[in-house]
Amino acid sequence: MTINDMSVLLAAIDLAVKRGAYSVLEIQQVGAVAEKLNAFVAAAREQVESAQQSAAEEPAAEQPVETGA
Repeated sequence: MTINDMSVLLAAIDLAVKRGAYSVLEIQQVGAVAEKLNAFVAAAREQVESAQQSAAEEPAAEQPVETGA
């Protein structure tokens, strides 16, 4: 499962809530899970962005210099 899959799941939960798929008694639990999922997705995206930024900032590995022998 990818971060994008989890984002789609979160969007599906949001849509189901908007369409009234959950009863008043269920909505608190659904909301709590959605909040946890949202926090997880946000943290995962932050980590990915940070890793990508770090990789972009690292100097390229030095290539061996060929001598004209």
